[in-house]
Amino acid sequence: MQGREKNIPVQILGVGALLVYNRGISPSELQGSITFPDNVVMTCGTGGNRAGVRKDANMVLSCRAPWLWAFVATLCCLLGTAQASRAQDHLIFCNNPEKIRTSGAVADAMLKAGESYTIFYHFKNVSGMSGPFVVALHAAVAKPLVFTARTGFADPQHDPPLAGRQAMARFLSGVDTVYKAKDGNARFDYYLANRHVASGVLTVRCDQDTRMRIYFRHDRWTVPGESVIQVDAPRQEVAIALKNTGDRQSYRIGEPERDLKRQQRRLDGTYGMLYAFKVAAPAGRRVRVSFSPRGGKGGLVGSLNGNLHLTEIVPATAWRVFIESKVGKQGFNLTTAPFGGVFYPVELVFQLI
Repeated sequence: MQGREKNIPVQILGVGALLVYNRGISPSELQGSITFPDNVVMTCGTGGNRAGVRKDANMVLSCRAPWLWAFVATLCCLLGTAQASRAQDHLIFCNNPEKIRTSGAVADAMLKAGESYTIFYHFKNVSGMSGPFVVALHAAVAKPLVFTARTGFADPQHDPPLAGRQAMARFLSGVDTVYKAKDGNARFDYYLANRHVASGVLTVRCDQDTRMRIYFRHDRWTVPGESVIQVDAPRQEVAIALKNTGDRQSYRIGEPERDLKRQQRRLDGTYGMLYAFKVAAPAGRRVRVSFSPRGGKGGLVGSLNGNLHLTEIVPATAWRVFIESKVGKQGFNLTTAPFGGVFYPVELVFQLI
């Protein structure tokens, strides 16, 4: 980036300089959170004219100096983390069927005007075909559609756990961006090859009732067995109190919560739900967070006071340290969410050391 003038949309600066990579994680894995992945295209308008995309004018800046790039990247990461921690109104879980066996729509839901929806999807393409994979928004009335979105799209790849982890990391490190679709239609699309996994998490808030459809190759019909699960208030606030050396407190994420249990269909894990842990501990003391997947192989992605942490994928019942950090002026605030391709629940243990 140095020595080159480039217009940089604010939303592509989500990670900045505050990424923390745990052992076994390559920095290149999150390349797409510095910019949209090369294979992801955002279009507004049924004609597919990319020039029709218009971000809010104040969301674009010109970065001429390296120090300004670093400053803006850091600032946007902090803002993005704060926004990722904000409560969402609804969670739409799209993973039924789990595998794409034919072309068509694999998810279909209505989004109410002014309400926020976190959309989680994770599909493996076993159709024997390749083609565009699309997340589309269609306004309910014939007028421009204005919407805010924060996206986390994984690069299509063979490994389901790595795709799910990458999607969640990009989502947690993203920031909200305003879009306007003049004819009321917008879509995010990328090329999905056979045997590759499509995994993504995005939050959308529209100015009018909007139909959301996810489809492979075309949306002329809905694939057999398609269904989505919608959960209200998909955020859990968890208080952890640690006073004396050796104090421990555990919590399991990924177990069906009360709202999910009222659904008629069973959901194996609370994929896409945010868990916000606020740890009360003496300032200056160190807190260690360990984890163990209890249902199969797993891993964690989370944000601690603005820093994004990722772990390697570990075997079932194995224990690993997720984070170890001092309690600073900001306290100890950890946000995490189950991602696709791994198994839940996951046991977390908070310990004062």
